[in-house]
Amino acid sequence: MAKEKVPFTKSYAELQKIVAWFERDDLDVEEGIKKFEEGMLIVKELKTYLNSLEVRIQELKKTNETLETL
Repeated sequence: MAKEKVPFTKSYAELQKIVAWFERDDLDVEEGIKKFEEGMLIVKELKTYLNSLEVRIQELKKTNETLETL
C-alpha cells in the first residue's frame, strides 16, 4: 500500500514530540532508538517537502521575471 502524505504541520508537530521525549530524564534506550529512527524519517520527509517547495518558488520567480520583461 502506498504511504499517505502527512501534512507538514502534523509531521513537524510529531517531530517536536519526539524531541521533547528526548529531553526527559527517564529515557529507555530501546525506545530511544525507535524514536530516533522515527524522527529521522520525519526529518527526511520534511526536507524533501521543503526542497519541493523551494523548486516551486524558483519556478514562480522565473515566471514572474518573464512576465515583467513583456
